[in-house]
Amino acid sequence: MENGNQLKVLSYFSAWRILIPIALGLGISGFMIGRSVNADVFNQVDWGLKTIFWLTIAVFCLLLRDLMNMIRIRHLTGKRLSWKQVFQIIMLWEFGSSVTPAVIGGGAVAFFIVHKEGIPFGRSTAVVMITSLFDELFFVLTVPFIFLILRSQGFLGATLAGLPLSQEWVFWLGYFYIVFLMLFIITTVFILPQQFKKLIIFLFQFPFLRRWRSKAEKMGNDLIIASREMRGQSILFWIKTLLVTFIAWTARFFIINCIIMAFMPGVDHFALFSRQMIMWVVMLISPTPGASGVAEWMFSDYLGMFIVAGMAPLLAVIWRLMTFYYYLIMGSLVLPVWVRRVFNN
Repeated sequence: MENGNQLKVLSYFSAWRILIPIALGLGISGFMIGRSVNADVFNQVDWGLKTIFWLTIAVFCLLLRDLMNMIRIRHLTGKRLSWKQVFQIIMLWEFGSSVTPAVIGGGAVAFFIVHKEGIPFGRSTAVVMITSLFDELFFVLTVPFIFLILRSQGFLGATLAGLPLSQEWVFWLGYFYIVFLMLFIITTVFILPQQFKKLIIFLFQFPFLRRWRSKAEKMGNDLIIASREMRGQSILFWIKTLLVTFIAWTARFFIINCIIMAFMPGVDHFALFSRQMIMWVVMLISPTPGASGVAEWMFSDYLGMFIVAGMAPLLAVIWRLMTFYYYLIMGSLVLPVWVRRVFNN
């Protein structure tokens, strides 16, 4: 049975799931580079201390983001997991997000991973859902604030901070999708966990799901217990969770700021950060694995105003190496180690 579960996990991260996002990302990047490459621009790049400094800060932001996400998982699980465990969870969670459509994310993988670390399935569900809740909360709270500042500075007019009208509806679709997910999680975990359990049991009455009904009922009971525990947490507990989430997302967005600063003489950090926020909401509803292709195209097209013509595709590749291919590599290395440790135990 354990061997069957191992094969199921490994098949989820099969080679074709990894190759598809790589092919999409590199294909779009190659097309963009071939279309706009300018050898004279690259010859003018100063590979001195300034470039090295800002690329080092970009790497620091990447590691800071991972650290904050690790702290958040330990915090939400009551520090029942070691640093080694939460490191592997984060790497595999990001790995799962990279090989699944962005609109789905790596949540389904995360439920299983956290549970296999010895956390009851209901609490694992609550931990993953609350983690997602605070991720959505970051956007729900930050986007209106960004809009107020942009509007006061005259950046919001006929178009959404430079986003073409033909794409603006995609942004609002993504934003309200985030709001819907946030409200669903709040209702499920904090308001109506018992009703959610009844819904799960009802769904698992169908013939093709009936054999898992007992497990579904146990998950519902665990979720109710986890809900009571979460609702009993202090305000300080939630403030810490929110603070760690904000640091993690800010570090993630600032990676692009650092990469552009490494090759450009200067940049309006707030304007760049704001446009990233809008870009990311659009990427969240991408149907491609890890937003492959969409991310590279939006970087070159939507953030190109901050970059010398001809360099945007190359910087997009550097950005994706640090925030996408990095997790594909780390996940591929961590997965067999995690499988051996978890299933042997």
